[in-house]
Amino acid sequence: MLAKIRVALIERVKPIHRKFRRQKIDLFLGLVGESSGRARLLDVGGGAGVSGEFLQLYSSFASVLVVNLTSDTIDPPSGVRLETMAADGRCLPFETGTFDWVFSNAVIEHVGGWDDQNRFAQEIRRVASCGYFVTTPNRHFPLEPHTLLPFYQFVPTRVQRWIAPYSPGYVRQYEEINLLSAAQMQRLFPEATVVALGFPVLGNSLVAYFRRG
Repeated sequence: MLAKIRVALIERVKPIHRKFRRQKIDLFLGLVGESSGRARLLDVGGGAGVSGEFLQLYSSFASVLVVNLTSDTIDPPSGVRLETMAADGRCLPFETGTFDWVFSNAVIEHVGGWDDQNRFAQEIRRVASCGYFVTTPNRHFPLEPHTLLPFYQFVPTRVQRWIAPYSPGYVRQYEEINLLSAAQMQRLFPEATVVALGFPVLGNSLVAYFRRG
């Protein structure tokens, strides 16, 4: 019964998910501007997306490298130079300024505690020569997006371990997820503009974006 509820709920959430991801992509491409067709993009912890929505983003750039802890294959859009490799976002194996732009969608909350998140942020800032665009769920939005449970992010870890297997969302068992507030994102990305996106009034997502010059 729980499995059927999960499938039905996730299917209902998918159109909203796609809409909000489209909002992020449009904001990012607006930040990059017309230079995207000549630019190299690094996507840290990325992939095609729930419904392939990030493939359109990739098609706007001259070349794309997607790094994850495992180098899963991604079928690129026609005409796009896309590579994948295994790398840890907290210690990227690239020289400073290697990429024009760095993009990371809803990854930083999965990399560990504050020290790991800071290392992740510093690496993104280091390898981006033109700018970056980093998103994460808003800690202060009442519905936790991985479990689809209200206020899950505020209960103790021992309670999360108990209720995670019964969540109606994407999570099937407990995993460490450290959601961030707007103030914390600003500390991690001090030169960036931090905005809330998604639902009106209290956005469900936070974005830290920066364009050099």
